[in-house]
Amino acid sequence: MRQDNIDLVRGVYGAYVTGDKDTVTNAFDPDVAWHVSGYEPNAGTYHGVPAVLNYLMGQDHMTDYALTVTDMLASDERVAVVATTSGRRGDATIRNDFVQLIQIRDGRIVEVWNYNWDQRGIAEFMAVPL
Repeated sequence: MRQDNIDLVRGVYGAYVTGDKDTVTNAFDPDVAWHVSGYEPNAGTYHGVPAVLNYLMGQDHMTDYALTVTDMLASDERVAVVATTSGRRGDATIRNDFVQLIQIRDGRIVEVWNYNWDQRGIAEFMAVPL
């Protein structure tokens, strides 16, 4: 089961980066909850696939987006991801290290906790207009 969970999360990450909403949608439980730490305007909890997709794949995050996964650790019910994102908003750039804890049940993602290293830096960056 652990490898299945890692394969599921890897597939979602790949689909997310390429903009494949169908694959991302199919990986989520209909009642998925996504928690975003920090002080930025998008911090908080999103419930349900439409709200999570709007948060993840909306147009208000950043341009020149890149995502690098450093590690994935799995158990029978969870995958922990250590990763880095980078991007641009206007002339401002950012590199953000984060950890995600992803809970999986019956082959679907049911809950995600996203913890950013530099929450204040993310908040300042997200305040810059695109």
